[in-house]
Amino acid sequence: MIGIPSLTAEELALIAQGDQTQPMYVYQNTVPEELAVLQAHCIELDPQDPNVKMLIARMYKTVTDGDRAGVGIAAPQVGLNRRMFLVKRFDKDAEPFEFFINPEIIWYSTLLQQGEEGCLSIEDRYDNVYRSLAIQITYYDLEGKHYQEVVEGYTAVIMQHEYDHLNGVLFTDRIEEQSTCQYIDATTETPLAYEV
Repeated sequence: MIGIPSLTAEELALIAQGDQTQPMYVYQNTVPEELAVLQAHCIELDPQDPNVKMLIARMYKTVTDGDRAGVGIAAPQVGLNRRMFLVKRFDKDAEPFEFFINPEIIWYSTLLQQGEEGCLSIEDRYDNVYRSLAIQITYYDLEGKHYQEVVEGYTAVIMQHEYDHLNGVLFTDRIEEQSTCQYIDATTETPLAYEV
């Protein structure tokens, strides 16, 4: 796509360190050099770059690999400060993993839900985070086709978590930010709230 910087030699080397059957190394917040990558703002990715297909395959292998399997992974977690993530779609039959290139969340519901989150880049830390119950997201596929959809529930939570990664925000940053906020319970049956 016009105007999007090509993958660098360093990024191409990260992708080519293995084949599609091999997981990628996951950056950790406890390593200063890796934390710097995790906290950086990501730039767009050309969806039609032929290397993106291999990146998706390797990220999929990483997020579904053994004991450290997760429900989502963003490109900065494997060392690429590019705007792409994979998410498990609990809102679809068979719960497939799908990829989102250059995603933008263009609307967040004011109704929030609280739930426990963890992160592949933050070992042994789980905590409650408020997220919007529904979002509207735009993104591209490998052919450069543009999509827009509304997503709700747990899948929307995962997308918000991964989208934060693209902006250098970890879920622990959200916890700290939310510690100074007040919330009004919307119902007693489920942990829904409004920020005040």
